Amino acid sequence: MMKQENKDGEGEVELVQAGIREVLPNVDTGSALPQKKTPSGKVKVLHLNYTRSQKGELVETEIEHLRFFAKTAKELGLRLEILTNSKSREDVAQELNQDEYQELEYNITISQKPVSKWAEDSVEYLENGKVAVLKQFNDELLQKAMTEGRRHRWQGKLTQENLEEALEEDHLWIPLGIRVNASETVIERERAAQNQGQEVAHIRAYIEGGNMITGEDATGKPVIIIGQDAIATTAYIYQIDDNDVRRIICEDFDLATIEQVICVEQPGQFHLDMGMLFIGNGIVIVNDSSEELKDAIEMAEMVPCLTTEKMAAKLQLQFELEEKAATDLEEAGIKVIRRKLEKYMMYNFFNGEFVQGKDGGNYYITNGGPEEKEEEFEALMVQEWKVVKKVIFSPIVAAQQSFKDRGGVGCRIKGGY
Repeated sequence: MMKQENKDGEGEVELVQAGIREVLPNVDTGSALPQKKTPSGKVKVLHLNYTRSQKGELVETEIEHLRFFAKTAKELGLRLEILTNSKSREDVAQELNQDEYQELEYNITISQKPVSKWAEDSVEYLENGKVAVLKQFNDELLQKAMTEGRRHRWQGKLTQENLEEALEEDHLWIPLGIRVNASETVIERERAAQNQGQEVAHIRAYIEGGNMITGEDATGKPVIIIGQDAIATTAYIYQIDDNDVRRIICEDFDLATIEQVICVEQPGQFHLDMGMLFIGNGIVIVNDSSEELKDAIEMAEMVPCLTTEKMAAKLQLQFELEEKAATDLEEAGIKVIRRKLEKYMMYNFFNGEFVQGKDGGNYYITNGGPEEKEEEFEALMVQEWKVVKKVIFSPIVAAQQSFKDRGGVGCRIKGGY
């Protein structure tokens, strides 16, 4: 009986796959490049979503981030585009009506329903002025597609038992990046853009914004770095190969060759922007968890138990994936610098946004962390790598609360036109 049920289930999935394969949408983006996430993007507009809790209650972490973005935008001369629903609008108005924000340029757009706080993931702002949102997919098929991609790629990186656990209990290892598809934010974002007279297009590959980083190589040619979860998932859904997926992305985003679409393993994170930072001109910083792994292995040897052994296994997977991500980038001609710039629930400087201030200088907005770590990172960005004039950190308490929801400053704001 069980075998028959499995066969029936497989048959249903095949039917869904066949249906999707027949209706690969036509290009409607106008083939335009997304807003770059490197300093050359010269971002002067920040899009953010504000929402209360699911019960309609004010959340201190959300207000703290709104306050931080407003103060930062005022200081740098940036414009804020805020999407919120009518109930949450009162919080935004009350905060921004204060005297200290008199010079802040901002606009509030009202959504019919509450939106996700993660403004980064559901939309791309294109050079031609269009707003590109994600195509909606079947939730079960999407989850199966991403899981099967990981199963194929992660063979040999951990024991078979741990691999199965990592795939079945992804939220305890590396979560699947499919939260945009599960929310109504795409629909609300599309409706809001249409109400403002903007032309809406659709991204045909399943790429959540945090898993795609647009920038340029050492010669200045545009490139887009895409997480392998997105490539494998899209290939599975449309029943095409990886290079076909790259061609779809080229068509959507005005790239001449598939070599400009750089496929990179997830760096031990569900999104690229949690484990790597594209600082421009063909240079990417990739996390290095080697010392953390070494400490975890020593702990597992000194105090052998399920907890220490599982922690070592998780860090082993993260390290292996970081190594593969770095190799993928280097093979594509990207210069890779390895640095430890994140620690679980403590700090994450990979996750942020480059902007251009009213003085014409480049700045980087990111999550706050321990003071000594902030100082080390700012010295790298300003003095060693020379990519910004200053790094602006969010309040550390708000940042660490945000990490509990598996997102940071770079997930909350999106640079656009």
